[in-house]
Amino acid sequence: MNTAQWLFADAQSGTAWHDPFVTDGAVRPSLLRHAGKPASWRRAVRALLAAAWVVWLVSSWWAAPRETDLARARADVAAGRVQSYQRGDTWSDATSFSWNRHASLRSWGTDGPLLVWRTTDGRLHYTVTDVVSGTEPDEPGVGLTPMPPLARELDAAGVERSDPIGPLTSLTAVSTVLIIVFLAILRFGPVPVAGTRWFWFWLVVGVPLGFGFVYWLLRERPWTSAAGTIADAAGDVRRRWYVGFAISFVATLGGSLLAYGLHRLLGEWMIPSTLIS
Repeated sequence: MNTAQWLFADAQSGTAWHDPFVTDGAVRPSLLRHAGKPASWRRAVRALLAAAWVVWLVSSWWAAPRETDLARARADVAAGRVQSYQRGDTWSDATSFSWNRHASLRSWGTDGPLLVWRTTDGRLHYTVTDVVSGTEPDEPGVGLTPMPPLARELDAAGVERSDPIGPLTSLTAVSTVLIIVFLAILRFGPVPVAGTRWFWFWLVVGVPLGFGFVYWLLRERPWTSAAGTIADAAGDVRRRWYVGFAISFVATLGGSLLAYGLHRLLGEWMIPSTLIS
């Protein structure tokens, strides 16, 4: 039986693997007396995973590209705060997971209207420019060649023209590791009590910003006390895959609307438009 068949069987009947706390998809409250506290090493690992998620969340917010104007770009160049810059045509999501993604700069081989730069504090800024504004002769007496805005200032300041999105790629690596750890424990760890494996899969992968991952750390084995988990779900049938999928769908839609509203209310600095799904 491969992984997909095994997970499907678990989602349908809850009996693909025998578990002393689960019978036909329902929790056995009579075994509460056998449930103990999780081992100290498990609590330490849970704390480490939670800390990694917090670092990822804060860092992703800090490094998210924020739209500004040419005046801010010129001020950063004049103050020597620009580490690198790049031009492109549009933003696109580099990954597929709703909380394991970052904005990437897409270009079609020309100096597009987006000017993106990274400052010394680790933040990304961008502005939309007129790519043909500011022209100068390519050679004396030989026509005019379009010169993108700020090109002369950036060259004079010795700013490196390279991909400024690199830190976002590193942050994506952190969230990828968290997802891999979750999938490994979901596949090889103890059978979940609060929901089937497919329920947790959809919840953790689909809920934005990794809040489903945090709920899994707080709610499910092996991180929590089996006694506490079973006491909450005693007598109930474990949540099925469609519950997790529905929660993810509603959370994604609601989160997008909330983020849009907060963006309009608080502005680009607090809620960058590149973070809105």
